Amino acid sequence: MYEYLVDIDLPIPFDEEFLSKVPSQRALVNKLMKEGTITSYALSIESGKLWVSMIAESEEKVKELIGIFPIFDRIFFTINRLTFQNSINFRIPQFSLN
Repeated sequence: MYEYLVDIDLPIPFDEEFLSKVPSQRALVNKLMKEGTITSYALSIESGKLWVSMIAESEEKVKELIGIFPIFDRIFFTINRLTFQNSINFRIPQFSLN
């Protein structure tokens, strides 16, 4: 398994058709995040960019996954296999019972 970063160009300006797909897009992303397939999902509305980190067996598998995105027919994307990715995990602080 490898980690990939998908760099997605969104259609600017957003039209009603694109915006109508956002709820189903978010639902799919949430599902894939729970499964561990998507590890991060970042959006910049101002620049019309979306970045998705995914764990997959191959670039072809990543293409298949992007192909099921509800917004697929409205985007352009490139796939980059990552050598590594460092990030700070956000955690809820542990509470002391003392």
